[in-house]
Amino acid sequence: MKKNIYSPDDFISSLYDRFRAEPYKNVSSPEDALKTGETIKQKAKELFHINKICDFNEKTELIETGKNLDYPDYTLKKYTLKICDGLYSPVYILNPKNKTEKTTGVVALCGHGYGVRQILNISKKGNKKHIRYIDNYQKNFAVELVKRGCTVIAPELFGFGEARLSHDLYKPFYISSCDELSHHLLPYGLNTATIRVAQALMCAKVLRETESVDENKVSVMGISGGGLTALYASVLDDTIYKTVISGYVNTFKDSILSMWHCPDNYIPHILETGEIYDFASALAPKELLIESGTKDKLFPINASITAHENIRKVYSLMNAEDKLHIDIFDGKHSVSGRKSFDWLSE
Repeated sequence: MKKNIYSPDDFISSLYDRFRAEPYKNVSSPEDALKTGETIKQKAKELFHINKICDFNEKTELIETGKNLDYPDYTLKKYTLKICDGLYSPVYILNPKNKTEKTTGVVALCGHGYGVRQILNISKKGNKKHIRYIDNYQKNFAVELVKRGCTVIAPELFGFGEARLSHDLYKPFYISSCDELSHHLLPYGLNTATIRVAQALMCAKVLRETESVDENKVSVMGISGGGLTALYASVLDDTIYKTVISGYVNTFKDSILSMWHCPDNYIPHILETGEIYDFASALAPKELLIESGTKDKLFPINASITAHENIRKVYSLMNAEDKLHIDIFDGKHSVSGRKSFDWLSE
């Protein structure tokens, strides 16, 4: 490779060590670990600025929008949910059949692809559709969870599918609006993750207000960009019961900063608070399950294992080893489900 002293490669590389915070570096007691986690949570509120746009004390506005799809084990219906002034989100609620007791609730957060329908087994027009696992790295996980008795709410995440900018709706399904939306939000001190985390938190609020759901058992699960959303939503909301993060837990250095990633992954000032694993560690001693594929090229397994080890240290320090679950599976960038599906429904 040609070397040019004016190329900013070395400068860019130097920034990581210059700015990266190591909040748990000198933590040696459960009390210090808990205090550090609370500090990270407080800084996360400042990073995402969700209160700039959302008021979670307002009455939830949930409007029936689509037809009811009836399956042998569950029903699926589309709604419109107000996220904040001027922003409405399509969400789908999946209700299990034949449940007499209150159910576990799960907010299901999709990754890049063709939007939320990729985890719902439905067509573009909202009809039933069969999608084989081999074609779908997200494995229709919302459906897998409702079949196990969970009440699931799945939002169309900001910039995906139906929630793309109007001039992108005519483009191929795999073209998101992430790039333009991410750039547009920056002048306001916001980012794409801000909006998606707000969607996740509002969906969790809907589940807690649902009579058939146990308000103390509302969890989140996300893959890839949805995993990002699940992590930071859980950091910001202490009432989240269980968290599943698939295809995201790694290091910024070895994933987001070492190869091309969608702009929705970049959150200003985040490294001044900590690495990905520091935010995950801040969840301790809450229930956390991490899925990492050995062949994931976007979030390389060696860096994922490094992240797992750092998270495990904090959970161990807080005597919460039994609350941390790690599924390293033989697969690419995808949902595993071999542990998470049943674990969430317990």
